[in-house]
This record gives sequence, C-alpha cells and structure tokens, in this order.
Amino acid sequence: MIDLESSSQVGELPQEPSIPLLALSEFEGGNQLPTWDINSECIREKRLSLLSLMLSSWKENAVDDLILILGSRKLRCNRFMLLCHSKYALRELGKGRCELVLPEDRVSWKGLKVTCEWMKKSNELLELRNIAYLLSTAIFLEIEHLVRQIWYCMELPEEFHDDRAYIVSQDVLDLRSIKCLQGLDTIMLHRIRCFFLTLVSSIQFIELCAEHVCDLLNSDELAVNSEKEVLFAAVRWLTHDWPSRAEHIGAVMQVIRFPLLLRNGIIELRRPTDDQVLNLVIAHPEFQRVRRHGLSDFCNICCNDTEIYKQHCGSLKSKPSRRLFICHDLCTYHRHHDDKYLGDFTYNQFIDYMEVLQKSPKSWKCLKAEEIPFTFE
Repeated sequence: MIDLESSSQVGELPQEPSIPLLALSEFEGGNQLPTWDINSECIREKRLSLLSLMLSSWKENAVDDLILILGSRKLRCNRFMLLCHSKYALRELGKGRCELVLPEDRVSWKGLKVTCEWMKKSNELLELRNIAYLLSTAIFLEIEHLVRQIWYCMELPEEFHDDRAYIVSQDVLDLRSIKCLQGLDTIMLHRIRCFFLTLVSSIQFIELCAEHVCDLLNSDELAVNSEKEVLFAAVRWLTHDWPSRAEHIGAVMQVIRFPLLLRNGIIELRRPTDDQVLNLVIAHPEFQRVRRHGLSDFCNICCNDTEIYKQHCGSLKSKPSRRLFICHDLCTYHRHHDDKYLGDFTYNQFIDYMEVLQKSPKSWKCLKAEEIPFTFE
C-alpha cells in the first residue's frame, strides 16, 4: 500500500495556466446566465396588485370632500379625483383647502356638473350629449387628456356632421362668452348637409338667432335641390316673426346666391306672387336691392364681352358655388339636376314639403349629396 502522506511519494503540482477570473454573467457568446431580475418582477407584480386593490378600495369609499363654488351655487366632488385629472386644481388647491372658487365667465354650471360626472367614470366612452360643455370646462381645468380626446373626435367630419353638428353648434352658442370655443359653432353649422331641409322644417330653425341663420345659409355644404330652397328657408325664418326680423332681411338675403336662381327666377321675384307670406319679403326695399344686385351678377357672368365684364363685375369676385345637390323621392317638386323645370315651384309647395319632412324625420339619412357643377345659361 502506498502511503500518500509520505513526502517521498508526493511531488509538486504543475502550475495552472493563468486565465481571467470571470463570472458567468461576463462570458462572451451564449454562455452567460439569464439576466431576469426575478425579485424585481415579483415586486412589480405585487405592486400592480396592490395598486389595483387601492384604486378599487378608493372608488368604493371615495368621499366628496371638496366644494366647488361657482357664483352662488356649490357642487361637491372628490378632492383626490380632481387632483388626479386637473393641473389647474394642482396649482390652486393648497394644503388643507376644502373649497375651490371658479370664475363664472370661464366655467358654466352645466359644464361643471358633466365634468364631475365624467371624472367618476372617465374610462367610459364620451357621449355626444353636452360634449361642448364638457370641453369648455376641461379646457379651463386643464384636463389635458380629456381635451385632446374631445378635439380629436370633433376634428372628424365623418363623426360630427348634420344633426350631431347642429347639436354641438347650439351648445356652443350657449357658451359664446367662453373665448376658447369661439368660431366652433360656425364650423359645426358648415357640416350640415342632408339634414338641412329637415332642420328648416323644425321649430329649432325658426328659433335660430340671426347670426346663426346667416352662418348656416352661407355654407357651401348645404344639400338642396336648388338655390330656391335656400331662399325659401330664409323667407320661412324671416316671416315667422316679421315685425322684429324685418331688420335682418339685408344680412340674410346677402348670403342667398341669386345668380343660381337664373335670370327668369330672379325676374319673377320683382313683383308680388299669389302667396301673401312671400310677398312680405318681396315688397321690402332691401330685398329688391339685393335681388337687382343678383341679377346684375348673373348678367355679368353670362356676358361674352370681356371688356364689359371687367367694367361691371367689380363687386363680383367669383362665380357663386352651387350647393350640394340632392333629389328626395318624397318631394313632389324635386327634379334631376339637368331638368329644365328644376327650381320651378312655389313657396306653398315648399311648405308642403316641410310638412312631409316633419312626418318623416329620419328620411334625410337616406339622401346622397352630390357635387354637380352649375351651368349659367
């Protein structure tokens, strides 16, 4: 047996080659250990679970511990919830404050209420109803994510048009003192197309203010069978309260595109008709002044003599654009765009069509608006 402890039997070990002392994580290639931070992942999952639990508990036990004051009215809301959404609240709510006074000229009462309701269910889809009030209040309170969301929706003409656009325009009219929304009402009115004549048949059109009537009738987007329908819409609004609205006849008639009525149509309006309501407007001197101007514009457009055209069309900057064209099968006087009898109807026939639309309020949704060039002949 060999005695391993015997020094005579144990020699010196050869020296090991020198290599760097590296951890597995420092190896090159694919030999390093995975770098997953297992502890961090577990902690993050626990935090998310805890956060979800805290939010759920907070919503169930939220207390309306903040009073919002607008003039003489007060509204309670949850302080923490407002601070989460509003940069304005973060600046204005000092430590321990339980009241926040808001300016009446910048915030509406309805807007404040719908905003507080939105904060309670901010993950739900926005509703069209009161969206203008929600926008105006969100702008003041600096709820930036809500403002961006609303503007994004409103910038989509395919979403906000016709009846939806009308609703928003009227809400903005109620908020006309708020500068950030100025002009939005006109933008929305100019998105009304096939809904136009249905709107004209309603009391809402009759109750429009003069400014909105002019904005609406001045739109290129109105969908009608002929310009005469736009003229008769103006007559309907004016004669609803003639004593007080007669003063607006010049402004309203100025947006009617008389050259599109063609020569015979314009000339017919110089003398009384069989309709006494229409005669109120025709007999007014301001109407006749605008009518004569429209006839002059029509003649200038159709004039073949370039020199005469240059001399007499100074006030006519361009040919008036034709409105969008529709042909409704429920209307007895509607014609194809190239029909020679297009625009040949009376005010009484127009009113009869208004009654048809009142009985078929959704029929406009089946109409197709077309862009058709107008021929001045």
